Order: sequence, then C-alpha cells, then structure tokens
Amino acid sequence: MKEIITILSLLVALGVDAQQKKPIDPAVLKAKQDFERKKAEADKGDPVKLHELGDLYYSGRGTARNYAEAYKAYLAAAGKGYVISEATVGWMLRNGQGASKDYKKAMEWYAKAAEKGHVEAQMGLGEIYYNSLGLPKRDYATAYRWYAIAAGLGSKEAKAFTLRMQQTVLKDPRVTAEQKATVEKAVSDWLAAHAKK
Repeated sequence: MKEIITILSLLVALGVDAQQKKPIDPAVLKAKQDFERKKAEADKGDPVKLHELGDLYYSGRGTARNYAEAYKAYLAAAGKGYVISEATVGWMLRNGQGASKDYKKAMEWYAKAAEKGHVEAQMGLGEIYYNSLGLPKRDYATAYRWYAIAAGLGSKEAKAFTLRMQQTVLKDPRVTAEQKATVEKAVSDWLAAHAKK
C-alpha cells in the first residue's frame, strides 16, 4: 500500500493524474498551488492576503468559483479596515453576490470606504441615493455630494454625471437652494480636508 501511495505522489509531482492517465495542465497545477499558498497566507489574518484570497474565490482561479467564500474573505479584510475590501463588500451586498442583497449594509460599507477616498465606493453611494435603492425616496442632494466628491478626486465618469445632475436633477423643485448650498460646501470641505493628507 505504501508503494502505491508513493507512486501516486510521484505521478502527481510529475503532473500526471493517476485516474485519468493524462498530463495535468501546468497552468492549472500552478493556479491550484498558488491558491493553496494564498489560503495559508490569509489564514494568518493579513487583510491584503485575505482580499487576494477573496479575489481567487471570486474569479475561480486555482479553485472553484465561490462567491460566498469570496465574500467571507473580503468581509474579514474589511473588518480590519482594508479600504478596497470595504468597497468590495459594499458592492457584493448591493448586488447580492455571496450574501443576501442588503442595501443598508451596502451603504454602511460603502460609506467607510468613501470617507477614506475610495472613488468607486463614493459612486456606489451616489447610485444608491440617486436610485433610492433600499431607501424610502430618492435623495438627490446626497447623491450629488458623493458624485461631486468622486469627480473632485478625478473620476471622469463622476464628472460627466455630476454635470448632468447640475443641469437637470438639481433644478428639481424638491432640491432646495439651501440643500444645494449645503452640499456644495460639504463637497469643498471634504475635498479640502482630504487634499491635505
């Protein structure tokens, strides 16, 4: 029995699947090895490694695609304050990937990342407020705030949308002059405070 196990181990090491008698694709073997290495590194709790493990589960590289496991890895990294994971958890909750769709929790995670300057999270928040996803009504002023901040940080997509909002949505009678002024000040204050960092 010991000899059979040794022969099977040798065949696997040589890249031969003992059951199929076909060579294993070296790229697949490397991807599986990379996944196992990344999983072992992530078990130590480093948020960057946890996020990278989430990426492997999400894309199915070296393992079967598994959104629930990706979400768990991203959530663990987000819990440690890793901004990219905070935004990713927000996105997954908004879209119901790996977890149940939950706009309230998505907003919470997006807000954490948005306050740290993550442009995609800012745009995600803007979209939630603009489309009233999980909210009782649209909040154009808050949507504009987040799009304008993202635009101020250089997002071309946010700039284009902000311009359209200025030309149409902010002229809506439900958006008061006071709300517009408050939002403009909040945007300039946020950008000024974060430009210093």
